[in-house]
Amino acid sequence: MPGVSARGLSHEERRQLAVNLTRVVTVYRSILDAYIIEFFTDNLWGTLPCSWQEALDGLNPPQLATLLLGMPGEGEVARYRSVWPLTLLALKSTAYALAFTRTPGFQTPSEFLENPSQSSRLTAPFRKHVRPKKQHEIRRLGELVKKLSDLTGCTQVVDVGSGQGHLSRFMSLGLGLRVKSIEGDQRLVERAQRLDQELLQALEKEEKRNPQICAAGATAGGAGPPPATESDCPSGPPGPGEPCGGLLQPGPAAGPTGGDIDSTGPAALPSGAGPAFLTGFHAELLPIFSPELSPRNLVLVATKRPLGAAFSVLETEDS
Repeated sequence: MPGVSARGLSHEERRQLAVNLTRVVTVYRSILDAYIIEFFTDNLWGTLPCSWQEALDGLNPPQLATLLLGMPGEGEVARYRSVWPLTLLALKSTAYALAFTRTPGFQTPSEFLENPSQSSRLTAPFRKHVRPKKQHEIRRLGELVKKLSDLTGCTQVVDVGSGQGHLSRFMSLGLGLRVKSIEGDQRLVERAQRLDQELLQALEKEEKRNPQICAAGATAGGAGPPPATESDCPSGPPGPGEPCGGLLQPGPAAGPTGGDIDSTGPAALPSGAGPAFLTGFHAELLPIFSPELSPRNLVLVATKRPLGAAFSVLETEDS
């Protein structure tokens, strides 16, 4: 199945792609922002238009893959048993046109040449409990935030929707940034706090074994804790829950749609909203992930200060 590759797109093409993606997500949010199990637990099937239900009811998974995803089996021809409604065909065509490419053929990222399960650019403590795809994403995104912080003089980072805190831990204890994490799911908060303590203990043991390495400070791969930058913070990395360095703090309770209670959510965005709605910001879409590992290959970077040519530096992979 062909797809979109952000590399090679002009600035205007990237902007238009972001606008189109936002429109689709806004219109179809109820089904695109849902897990499969919610079709059963929340009766999402009943929210589909009757014409869609008639077209899809009774199809088995291979038939759905053939008709919806365009993935017929060997020697199989896609055959529709009835005329599909135009709205369903339109969504299928739109998904085809806007999907990021997942076609094999990309070179394996250099960080996984030695071991396909462990990034050579992350030290062992930051790889634990993290799958290769996530290792790649937190490293690239963390390094992007670090570069932006250095360029703009930013001293505080907030990770909203931080989940189990993998990215926050890498930015804080690996890259020396001061990070606050917000997560609305209490189960993920508790899990993240356990992982915080586990990582702090691992780094403490590493420091005892190799004090000369840890004393040099954090590196791009995550070697050692960040220095304290506030006078009321203790030396070394504070533990979870401490006032000036807790890696994860519980956020507001989730509302019925899964977002914060006071949040309007994507559905409240104006029609056609995309990067253009960031009034007063200088925005750029950067394809920072390897498509071999992560099809989510666009990150929206918005800054108050114009960065100009620095955006191209942010996009490139470090040597």
